[in-house]
Amino acid sequence: MTDNALRFGILIPQDAPFDELVERWRHAEDLGFDAAYVADHSGDYRDLGGYWLEGWTALSHLATHTATIRIGTLVSNPLFRHPAQLARQAAAVDRLADGRLELGIGTGIAGFDHDAVGEPYWPPAERAARFVEYIAVVDGVLRSPGRSYRHAGRYYRTADIALNPPPQQQPRPPITVGGQSPTVLRVAARHADCWNTHGPFGATVDQIADITAKQNRRLDGLCEEVGRDPRSVRRSLLLFDALDAWAEADRFQKVVDRFLDVGMREFVMFWPPGQPLPLLERAAAVMAGFRS
Repeated sequence: MTDNALRFGILIPQDAPFDELVERWRHAEDLGFDAAYVADHSGDYRDLGGYWLEGWTALSHLATHTATIRIGTLVSNPLFRHPAQLARQAAAVDRLADGRLELGIGTGIAGFDHDAVGEPYWPPAERAARFVEYIAVVDGVLRSPGRSYRHAGRYYRTADIALNPPPQQQPRPPITVGGQSPTVLRVAARHADCWNTHGPFGATVDQIADITAKQNRRLDGLCEEVGRDPRSVRRSLLLFDALDAWAEADRFQKVVDRFLDVGMREFVMFWPPGQPLPLLERAAAVMAGFRS
């Protein structure tokens, strides 16, 4: 069963040279964050011409320059890798990180990522069908060391893929699925250890809370339908858009208070703008208060 202790994470976009990123990662570890995440886009989503390091390369560096904090992608992009290859990368990085990987996977909705790899934008039905297959293959390969896993689907095929060595975490690293669609919730119930959401774009905090509460109840029911304890799927919130932790002095405190009531157990903020250390220290004090 997933450990449902309250967790706090930080997404640190890879928009700086490696030595600066190492400083950020170590600050997050020293301040007591439970997890540090990188993004997985073809460029900086805030400035497509800006400085931007490839996500899984940055994640490998994060693995070797931290010691205790859990690390991961929020979220890996299915446009960039075949699911069997993502499973192999995840197994390698999990070993590199001494068993600290959190494998986040999304549906790949950013249009600029499709443009970057020359892939036509997937219609909603195709995106949903691809996601179902994609997660099934990643899960299956990670659980099948050796050459025992095979998949022949509409969009993805694999046979006799070698996963040697297997990931350090057994039966596999925890999988987080990110998104809000009914398909994402169904996949979370069947395959995931964690579901991550940031709520609809443009919605208010209260609207996001109401929608997320309904989605949590729906996820509970889906888990029960497939014979899972709903508590085995952690509920994670990315503090984005209306939930931005840095929008006002007490926003982080307010958001955690509000969303604990609707069942969220992990809160992931972005690396703060400007002079980050005072803001991060204030956030660390808030985290300590909730933990106590």
